[in-house]
Amino acid sequence: MNIKNTLAGAFLMLSTFGIYAQKVNIKKGDIFVDDVKCLTVDGSPINFSYFNLEDEELFILKYIDDEKNGSYYCKVTFLEQKISFTSKTYIFTKKDLIKKLIQSKVLVDCNLIEDKIENFVLKYDENIESDNIHVNISIDRN
Repeated sequence: MNIKNTLAGAFLMLSTFGIYAQKVNIKKGDIFVDDVKCLTVDGSPINFSYFNLEDEELFILKYIDDEKNGSYYCKVTFLEQKISFTSKTYIFTKKDLIKKLIQSKVLVDCNLIEDKIENFVLKYDENIESDNIHVNISIDRN
C-alpha cells in the first residue's frame, strides 16, 4: 500500500467522524448543539434538570455521595419514561451526558427518542443503589 492510499484512507476516516461529531456548548443554562439552541439546564452543583424548549422537564442528572464507600456516583432519570440508571465508573458531566445521548441516538434533533432510552440505560447502568439496600431476614427455626 503506498503513501497516497494511506493518506486518502486516513482523510476519509477523519471526514466521516467529523460528520457524526456534533459540537455541544452550554452558555448560561442554554444547551447548544452545533450552535443551535436545543435544550436548557438548570439546577445546583449536584442536581441538574434538563428541559426542552417548551420548558418541559425531560431528565435529571444527580451526583450522589456514597457514604458507605466514600465515593460518588451519578444518577440519571428520564422522567416521562420513569426509568433511571446509576453509574460510578462513568461520571457524567452536564455536557458529557448530552454528547453521549447524541452519540447513542437517544437525542436527535433536540428530541428524546423513547425507543433508544432503555438501551442507553442498560448500557450505563451499574445498579449502584441496589447495592446499598440491605434486607434483614429472620428465620424461625422452631
